[in-house]
Amino acid sequence: MTKKHIVVLTTGGTIASKPSDSGRSQSGALSGEQLLDQVALPQGVDVTLEVMSILQKPSNAVTLADLAELHCQGRRVLSRADVDGLVITHGTDTLEETAYFLSLTLPADKPCVITGSQRAPHQLGTDAFKNICDAIVAAVSPQLSQLGCVLVFNESLFAARYARKVSSFQLHGFDAPGAGSLGYIDGQRLKLYHTGTSIEPPIEGWGVPLPRVDLLPAYLDASPALLKACVESGANGVVIDGLGRGHVPPGWMNEIRALIRAGVPIAVVSSCAQGPVNTSYEFSGSLADLVSAGVIALNDISARKARLALALLLSSTPREALGDAMERLMA
Repeated sequence: MTKKHIVVLTTGGTIASKPSDSGRSQSGALSGEQLLDQVALPQGVDVTLEVMSILQKPSNAVTLADLAELHCQGRRVLSRADVDGLVITHGTDTLEETAYFLSLTLPADKPCVITGSQRAPHQLGTDAFKNICDAIVAAVSPQLSQLGCVLVFNESLFAARYARKVSSFQLHGFDAPGAGSLGYIDGQRLKLYHTGTSIEPPIEGWGVPLPRVDLLPAYLDASPALLKACVESGANGVVIDGLGRGHVPPGWMNEIRALIRAGVPIAVVSSCAQGPVNTSYEFSGSLADLVSAGVIALNDISARKARLALALLLSSTPREALGDAMERLMA
């Protein structure tokens, strides 16, 4: 069997932490080379690793500009004939957003696997090195070709679209509520239960800087002034993290109609961990009311990910075609 060549891009996060003088973890302090020097791959995994440190920061500090740079580096790596797959290490706070962004923008012909850890490398029972090993095993597997960017965590595989952080500290930090895992990694063996949804061709034509899209949660008696404040402070679009089946307080409707008339695209998702939005109710602020006002209803995606999709499409799609493009992407 031909020896595989895997490139590992590191960006910091808990997985690249070392202890600080205070006794806390200094996130992103280890370079990629320092981190990978401590990794021992399972017996029988024959691979050449090439390590590149792209960022060294906690993932709460990752920006849209960082995502664009990571995309450029990832695309360059995956276009190389000598590379069989890509692994990215990342902090867990925004890992699901980076994974989804790359799933929308990178070609899917070679595996792209992203991972992180809940415990720093110096902590008792760290999952840092195990998750890196599993990610490399996954990246070697041709089974992951055409699946887009996938997330590996706690010996499980998740599609980038559905993966969500579900624990702030436990080792089973990620899950895919409502969708489940794609499979698992057991030592040097990868098992896929199913291949998930088909991956669309990457979004092309988007540019930097990406347009700003704000995320606004709906909640009991929330003020409609929040919507206006988003746009007046520079947002080019808004994603509403809606109540239940995709609802908002009734007092939001006048402001929503005014913003849509002014050309501001607004999308709504459900804030529930699983389940689609639906126009099954008829009252002020219901999804049916929102859709009639021109709001784009999106199913089976978190608000954090819908925000990235809307930003990419705003950068690459005519406004009049935006709704159709978003609905195709979410299908």
